[in-house]
Amino acid sequence: MELLACFSPVLWDLLQREKSVWALQILVQAYLHMPPENLQQLVLSAEREAAQGFLTLMLQGKLQVPPSEEQALGRLTALLLQRYPRLTSQLFIDLSPLIPFLAVSDLMRFPPSLLVNDSVQQGYRGSEENSLEEDKGLRPITPRSLAAIRDYSPGMRPEQKEALAKRLLAPELFGEVPAWPQELLWAVLPLLPHLPLENFLQLSPHQIQALEDSWPAAGLGPGHARHVLRSLVNQSVQDGEEQVRRLGPLACFLSPEELQSLVPLSDPMGPVERGLLECAANGTLSPEGRVAYELLGVLRSSGGAVLSPRELRVWAPLFPQLGLRFLQELSEPQLRAMLPVLQGASVTPAQAVLLLGRLLPRHDLLQLDSLALLANRRHYRELPWSEQQAQFLWKKMQVPTNLTLRDLQALGTLAGGMSCEFLQQINSMVDFLEVVHMIYQLPTRVRGSLRACIWAELQRRMAMPEPEWTTLGPELNGLDSKLLLDLPIQLMDRLSNESIMLVVELVQRAPEQLLALTPLHQAALAERALQNLAPKETPLSGEVLETLGPLVGFLGIESTRQIPLHILLSHLSQLQGFCLGETFATELGWLLLQESVLGKPELWSQDEVEQAGRLVFTLSTEAISLIPREALGPETLERLLEKQQSWEQSTVGQLCRGPQLAAKKAALVAGLVRPAAEDLPEPVPNCADVRGTFPAAWSATQIAEMELSDFEDCLTLFAGDPGLGPEELRAAMGKAKQLWGPPRGFRPEQILQLGRLLIGLGDRELQELILVDWGVLSTLGQIDGWSSTQLRVVVSSFLRQSGRHVSHLDFIHLTALGYTLCGLRPEELQHISSWEFSQAALFLGSLHLQCSEEQLEVLAHLLVLPGGFGPISNWGPEIFTEIGTIAAGIPDLALSALLQGQIQGLTPLAISVIPPPKFAVVFSPTQLSSLTSAQAVAVTPEQMAFLSPEQRRAVAWAQHEGKESPEQQGRSTAWGLQDWSRPSWSLVLTISFLGHLL
Repeated sequence: MELLACFSPVLWDLLQREKSVWALQILVQAYLHMPPENLQQLVLSAEREAAQGFLTLMLQGKLQVPPSEEQALGRLTALLLQRYPRLTSQLFIDLSPLIPFLAVSDLMRFPPSLLVNDSVQQGYRGSEENSLEEDKGLRPITPRSLAAIRDYSPGMRPEQKEALAKRLLAPELFGEVPAWPQELLWAVLPLLPHLPLENFLQLSPHQIQALEDSWPAAGLGPGHARHVLRSLVNQSVQDGEEQVRRLGPLACFLSPEELQSLVPLSDPMGPVERGLLECAANGTLSPEGRVAYELLGVLRSSGGAVLSPRELRVWAPLFPQLGLRFLQELSEPQLRAMLPVLQGASVTPAQAVLLLGRLLPRHDLLQLDSLALLANRRHYRELPWSEQQAQFLWKKMQVPTNLTLRDLQALGTLAGGMSCEFLQQINSMVDFLEVVHMIYQLPTRVRGSLRACIWAELQRRMAMPEPEWTTLGPELNGLDSKLLLDLPIQLMDRLSNESIMLVVELVQRAPEQLLALTPLHQAALAERALQNLAPKETPLSGEVLETLGPLVGFLGIESTRQIPLHILLSHLSQLQGFCLGETFATELGWLLLQESVLGKPELWSQDEVEQAGRLVFTLSTEAISLIPREALGPETLERLLEKQQSWEQSTVGQLCRGPQLAAKKAALVAGLVRPAAEDLPEPVPNCADVRGTFPAAWSATQIAEMELSDFEDCLTLFAGDPGLGPEELRAAMGKAKQLWGPPRGFRPEQILQLGRLLIGLGDRELQELILVDWGVLSTLGQIDGWSSTQLRVVVSSFLRQSGRHVSHLDFIHLTALGYTLCGLRPEELQHISSWEFSQAALFLGSLHLQCSEEQLEVLAHLLVLPGGFGPISNWGPEIFTEIGTIAAGIPDLALSALLQGQIQGLTPLAISVIPPPKFAVVFSPTQLSSLTSAQAVAVTPEQMAFLSPEQRRAVAWAQHEGKESPEQQGRSTAWGLQDWSRPSWSLVLTISFLGHLL
């Protein structure tokens, strides 16, 4: 550390010699591994000449930094920049190679004036000369600062480009967007796709046409691309194919009508068609959209048999939409040649069965040799074990308490199964924190009970008479910010400003880690970060919003109202990609309708709809229904719904616990799917109409009146839409029967293709289905939504057709039965083999089974029999995790006797399905207070209604992780727990200790 502190010009003079470049490499690595606060103190105390020399060496291109350390390099660069009281344009240009490493918050600290230099002003003064030079084919003059950004933009992240694009909008720099000259537009081209849509829409046709050849490679999103296309596409020109060719990837944003007028699709291997297929492959073009449907028509009309295997591979992205008939027409050599590319495509279960049936011999893939798996240590240490698997294997290995850190690291993901007892037996505080650090470095999530154990154990250790924190060495300085993100709520307020900014940076880089927290935790973290960035009750700047990043979506009402409306308008594109908490989303929906944002919904045009994008779903259903029909044409609607679906299917979207949008989506498409006047008949959709909206948008009558060929083309979409109600399911099933005949003749692959539509069958028809095929039974078992009568019909039909008795069902059949297992009566369930059921419990426990209390009690009883897991008192938390919702059937007396570790093994879903009266009877306030935060948040309002005041306070205590909720402050804690909301010397010591680490 003392050597590193030698930050002087003498050292840099030595390093500038060619033979000392390796020393620079070593020195930089050492600086990157220093604790942030130590590095900050060091750099800010360095002489300016030393900082300048260091930057010069870094910019010589000889410094190699691995991707894992780029964030640290950005922090080091930001600290070095603080040594300069005034940043000049030349310094900005010199530092431009380091821009891709800087955090958005650091970029936003650059004065906008840095983007203006002499060459910009000369460009404005000599605009006529520049236009003449452009006419001669010469490159226009590029401002030097912007040229530097352009040169290094390929290495920038989207959020960095967004931040820089917004700096361009300062009116004192370049004026209003419609007045931007061609040379400026060319210079900032990499940033234009990241301008807020509101500002991008201000570009005039003349401005857009001046950059005609540059737009295809610019990477525009749907809204930006449509604005460009409106100025570039001329449908009166004869050579439409040449126009489409010049558009390149932009052609993917043309509507079917525009394509039809420019170059009708007809050749399955034509250049236009292949270009559109490339867009489908990279995700730009939705396989379920109207343009994709036009492409599928080309392939069907030409017939797949005429295409070579190589030509067929190009069509792989659209194969799930082709259904079964097309695949049946292909020869076996064609199918075999397709297999390699189909492995990366989402073929439907029905298509998979057909392919396997034609190409592969039948064999049982489900029999796994677990001993052989465990023997391959090099492989199994890298597997993403589930919580219960890791805990079970940890216990099975009987890990000795004297295991070294190196030994623990060698266990890989299995270390995630570590028991609380093992942690508690680690004597040294240094060793304890090293192990905690290792756990948080694992690719698998830290399970809730282990997380609770870590923080409780840390609190216990910091309350000891002689804590060891004074003896900590520098080896702990790299403690991960993931640990800070996971801090219990009651510790968050005491984090240092530097530490909270580390968390903010982590959230910017990996928003999915934020979404793993409970809503209360997310809200507390967002407010704590805001507290660090802006004084209370002051307007929030754009810089603050950009620094908060994904945390913005979890701000409370008061904080949200501190966002100036013009700032909010300019950040709509940024908000599109965030998960929005219920409070923020509701407030945002109200703010969008203010006059200075998008205004009253009844006055919206297509521009307002495009600016709102998927944020239109933050509006109330009533407000959405007021948007004029003219603003919601087929093209606009399809783009908007595609954007929402694409987000829902993204990693962030799948983790986001957003509200159900069925009613809002219905209100959005009402103008298209409902008649314009009451006396007019309902429009009958074709497949293109269904693809431009969604199946559940259409009524049962409209579905019943569809042309049979249109319904067949959209069958996959109908089968996959969970929003179809009972009447719509019956109507769709009626069309399927017109297509394939009575249900008793359905082949296995047809049943698989129908999926959820089978709920639309009558009881007698359901009874006629042939269910002995494994794939068929498994498909029916995964459908949630059967009536109790249908459940009974399915399971009894299977037993009758297979000739099996309930006692003969093995774990494979039990797993395949899934939801339909609840069709067996309690007296029948008693005959299930306890051993076989314990094997199937992992899958069945992940379902929200529609079983009665009596049925669940029988299933839970099977698990305590000799063939199952034995007496409940002997169960570890991993068994409760494994059996999931089946735990709701455990008898009251046994549940009330559970210990803290066992309770923390219950899954949140299992907590939520325990009947409210039973929940209130079995769990004492002390037990409820020991719930993890994720478990406590899962407690339903119905369950809370049955609880006593003491029990409710215990649940709230657990939800807030020991910090009293606002409505409970001032009340005593009757169940005798420590009041974490009061500062104690041990808590202060804990925070002090964390400060030393971080």
